[in-house]
Amino acid sequence: MTGVEMVRSGEGHELYRFDAQQRAQTRLYPGTRVSGLLPFNHLAFELLFYWPISRLPHQTALLTWALINVCLVFLIAWLLAPYTGALRQVTGIPVGLHLLGFYPVMYVLGEGQDSLIFLLLLVLSLRSMDAGFTFLAGFILALACFKFHLALLIVFFVIFLRGKWRALAGCAAGGILVGGVSLAMVGPHLVSSYLNMLRNQDVMTPWGFVPWFMPNLRGLLQWGLSQWLDIGAILPIIFMASAVVGVVASWLVLRNRAQQDASLVYAVAILTTVLISYHLHMQDLSMVALPILVLVDRMVRDWTSRPSADCPATAGTPSLAWTIALMLAVAGLYLFRIAGEPFLILQIRGCLLALPLILLWIVALHTWSAARPSEVAA
Repeated sequence: MTGVEMVRSGEGHELYRFDAQQRAQTRLYPGTRVSGLLPFNHLAFELLFYWPISRLPHQTALLTWALINVCLVFLIAWLLAPYTGALRQVTGIPVGLHLLGFYPVMYVLGEGQDSLIFLLLLVLSLRSMDAGFTFLAGFILALACFKFHLALLIVFFVIFLRGKWRALAGCAAGGILVGGVSLAMVGPHLVSSYLNMLRNQDVMTPWGFVPWFMPNLRGLLQWGLSQWLDIGAILPIIFMASAVVGVVASWLVLRNRAQQDASLVYAVAILTTVLISYHLHMQDLSMVALPILVLVDRMVRDWTSRPSADCPATAGTPSLAWTIALMLAVAGLYLFRIAGEPFLILQIRGCLLALPLILLWIVALHTWSAARPSEVAA
């Protein structure tokens, strides 16, 4: 809301200056003078998402945004219907409730974050890709570039490595729109001022950059190795581990680039992006709901259609070991907050969620590798 007011009042050219944001925030919300600055650090075009409610009183705006986010949950669930049919049939539980039961989604609702918009754009891009509208799929991914460090990695795996050039053209067109709108809002110094802000934000707001809060490889390794190594020795290990994960995922995408199962492509891309991202908040983990639902639905479908005792097993029979691995990964992600209720140390160690994420990533790789061409085409 501070960013919206700055642009509206003609201060857009100072949007990425901490002192200017501090003055504007204190003027709008005097109560934050003590609690400190909560800066806007995304590309300026994202402010358009909040503009319609910016004239409302603060409490009304909060409630309106919460209601919008709840609506987004059920819209995402509706859009995921083609990928969750078996899960809905077996459990009888609406997909919206599966989403609401996922802790990062509830975290988004509690914090009033924008991560559900990001997830919605991913799902819309997936639906467009499956429908053959590849240009539109790429364009929609470009609109998710308010979290560009995540969106561009997903573009790399989903579009670039698979040679989806029309989608890449759509992504470029969307990028031009996003950049043009941001440039119009901030002015010609957009790039330099934005990069300067990103370089200095971990100093200005260090509480937002604590590694062991981050559910990714960086958070897990930096927290786990800090007892024995200094940061100078840990960073190369993080880089090498991330490179291994990225290379393995890239190899699988290149090997299976002719396959048309977009849901598995997006699942692998999202999980890889989360693991190797340098910066990740708990609310960003809400995007993992997509691969979870896709993989669990496929597992349920495989088990409900498995051969009977009168019919010998075939290559399509699901493996009990891989099913157990998937269930352990999903249980770890869903039950983390409940398990952490009596143990405060778990609640403030979000990096531990990287462990079930790694297991889920391995299951996703195996599922895509084991998929038969006929299944993928279907």
